[in-house]
Amino acid sequence: MELAISNSELSKLIGDIYEGSLTGEWQNVLNTFMDYTASNKAFFFLQKMEEEAPLILELATNFDIPPEALLYYQENPLDDPYHQTTSLLTEGESHYCNEYEDLQKHKGGDFYNKVLEPMKAYHVLVGVLCRDGEHESVFAINRDEGEQAYSLQEKNLFELITPHFSRAMHIFKELRLYKNYANISKSILDQQDKAILVCDANGTVAIHNDYAEQKLTLPSVIYLTNNSIHISISAYHKRLQYFIEQCANLAFKDIGVQETLVIEQEDGDSILITVSPLLNKNTFIDIDIPCCLVTINYQHQINWENVEREFELTPKEMQLLKAIYAKQKLNDLTAVFNVTYNTLRTHLQSIFKKADVNSQTELLVKLNMF
Repeated sequence: MELAISNSELSKLIGDIYEGSLTGEWQNVLNTFMDYTASNKAFFFLQKMEEEAPLILELATNFDIPPEALLYYQENPLDDPYHQTTSLLTEGESHYCNEYEDLQKHKGGDFYNKVLEPMKAYHVLVGVLCRDGEHESVFAINRDEGEQAYSLQEKNLFELITPHFSRAMHIFKELRLYKNYANISKSILDQQDKAILVCDANGTVAIHNDYAEQKLTLPSVIYLTNNSIHISISAYHKRLQYFIEQCANLAFKDIGVQETLVIEQEDGDSILITVSPLLNKNTFIDIDIPCCLVTINYQHQINWENVEREFELTPKEMQLLKAIYAKQKLNDLTAVFNVTYNTLRTHLQSIFKKADVNSQTELLVKLNMF
């Protein structure tokens, strides 16, 4: 893949993105991306769906944006001509909006005059960082109308960076929760929707929440015994112990990693286990020995028969919906379905209409009801 920057510059940019997830400092990443792509603006936001204001909004520009333009955008986001194309994207996916929407036909309209023109947003590359039915995060860079369209090399760079930025945003989202507490013990004990444990390098559990106490019992495939976590499937158990040892030994060294195990069960449900080191001794003040954080999520299978009946979907639409729910991207699904990208977009828009939603985010929220 031909890129707009060198391999060393790419490695540094990816490193800066993950560094931002740990420190919450994003301006360097945005400014660097503006420089590499000759963009006039780079921004992203992270929003919890049930809240109006974003949890975080980071913006970097090389010109002064009129505040009234930002306020109008905030009040009328669905009027954005590029919203419809972005709403079709899966988490980790990106595209060049101008290839799917002709902005010329929107000239003279309120949104164009009040937002796009003063914000110099004509050429737009956009990527979805988080879209899980609970949180939404989108990253974009812009150029003005009089500037050149983004080149293939710049599109390739954006496409390559978006999955890294997506993973970094998930890391940032999880760490942000814990940094809102005075100490990690309280944050763990307050969690009620997932099992959270702190383990030392030997796998001994130092702290766990009530959910772990209730859920991690036999005959579950993963359970607590002798004050340690055990998985009944030997290969998974050895892998988990390896992750725990490695991550605990990285504790307090400011090295951010996350290891993941997914256990698929016969009933269609799955167990997602993530392991990461405790990073900052100054933040997590009540734990002073090297430990790692183990999070266990029970992900229940969607009742697809009810979904199909409720929305009256065709078999092809059901196949596409399941793929989207599994976070597969439309670009990757063209070969699976043996159709063009635009045909898949049409099918997805049909699903939106039948489910009475406007975006993948709303679709995931609705599916979680099943």
